[in-house]
Amino acid sequence: MPIPLVRSTIEGQTARERIRAGYPVIGPFVKSASYQTMEILGLAGLDHAVIDAEHAPFDRAGLDRMIVAAGSSGLPTLVRVPRHDPAFINSCLDLGADGVLVPHVRSAADARAVVDAVKYGRGKRGFSPSGRAGRYGSMIAGDYRAMADATSLIWCQIEDAEALSDLDEIAAIDDIDCLFIGPAALSLSLGAAGASAPSLRDAGETIAGAGRRHRRPVGIFVRSSADIAPWLALGITVFVCGSDQGILLSGASALARDLEAIARDRMADGGTER
Repeated sequence: MPIPLVRSTIEGQTARERIRAGYPVIGPFVKSASYQTMEILGLAGLDHAVIDAEHAPFDRAGLDRMIVAAGSSGLPTLVRVPRHDPAFINSCLDLGADGVLVPHVRSAADARAVVDAVKYGRGKRGFSPSGRAGRYGSMIAGDYRAMADATSLIWCQIEDAEALSDLDEIAAIDDIDCLFIGPAALSLSLGAAGASAPSLRDAGETIAGAGRRHRRPVGIFVRSSADIAPWLALGITVFVCGSDQGILLSGASALARDLEAIARDRMADGGTER
C-alpha cells in the first residue's frame, strides 16, 4: 500500500482514521509529569503524544491532569500502560485518553485480551459514562459506547522474540490499530547488540511485512527524526520520536554549546574577559 504523504487532506479525521489511512504520524513519549508540557506539545502541531506510565512516575491523578491539558490543545494522547491490567486500561480511557500502547504483547491471546479491555462491543470492559470520556454522563449511553469503540486506539508493542512467531495472527485482529516495535526491549530479547544490529533490522522487516499482509499500520520508536527515513521506506508510518525530556535536554545543551562557541570566537578576535 503506497504511503499517502499529503497531510492537508486529513482535516476532520480522527487520529485513528489518519493512522489507519497510512498517513505518517509523529509524536514523543512524555516522561515528566508537567501538564504544561502537554499544552506545549499540542501547540507544536504534533500528531500525538504517549504518556509513559510504564517507565515514568505517573499515578491516576497525574494522568488525569496530563490528559486534560492535552485536550486543551487538541493533542491526541495515548498512555503506555505498565501492564496488561484491564482495570488500569479502563481507567485511562475513562479519563479521556485516546488510546493505549500496551507493552509486551507476546501472542494473539495477549492481543485479544487487550482488545477485550478497550472495546465495549466485546462485552468485557467495565462501563460507566460518568467520567470525562462520557462527558460526565451527559451523553446517551449507547452513543458513548459507539463513539468510544470507533475512536479508541490500540497499539500493541512487539518487543519480544516470541511474538515474531505469532505476528500474522496478531496482525489479523481488526481492532488493533498499530503493531508498535519497541527496539530496545526487542534487541534485548533477540540478544542483539543494539538498535543498529542486523537481527533487529530483520525483525523490523518481518513485522512490517505482517503489517502489509494484513493492512495493519506498523510503528516504531526512534531516537531522532534522522532515523525515520529507512523505516518509512519499509512502510512503517507511526513514529514515537524521543521524549519531552530528550527534547528539553537537547535544546538546553544546544544553548550551552552556542554560548561557548560565541565566547570562543570573541576571544579569538581579541575580546577580553570581564
